[in-house]
Amino acid sequence: MTDHSRLDSVADRFAIIDVIVGMANALDARDWGAFRSYLAPELEVDYSEFRGEPPSRMSAEAYLEARQRGLENLKTLHLSTNHQVALAGDEAVCVSAYRIYRLDPCGEPGKNRLDSAGQYRHRLLRTGGAWKVTHIAQTVVLLEGNRAIHGAFR
Repeated sequence: MTDHSRLDSVADRFAIIDVIVGMANALDARDWGAFRSYLAPELEVDYSEFRGEPPSRMSAEAYLEARQRGLENLKTLHLSTNHQVALAGDEAVCVSAYRIYRLDPCGEPGKNRLDSAGQYRHRLLRTGGAWKVTHIAQTVVLLEGNRAIHGAFR
């Protein structure tokens, strides 16, 4: 591997981690335009451990709408860490740990939180010089609190 290809690999890894962390930050900021910019036109999603629904394929717009509904009226903090990136040309996989805090500020104390932690597996594709998410799978290690505050369970 040449010095130039090593630098390209490092730059790709940073760009991919920026996408994953950028998605988390955009969710917390409710910056839906930024969030959408990280997604491929269609993506495969697997939230079966969190929501109990089978994996599916959907448009980026449908995915975005589901996130908007799910987090409506909630304050959130999405933490993303332990990023492990594997590159194969214009394709990549990023495995990372997450912790998500969800708070319904109008809810009854003690029943107004839903917190989760686990691992994400994102597949990405480089298109037009940018990395876009094509697949998201979530595993759950910890799920505690009131599921009813999350739009996916309402």
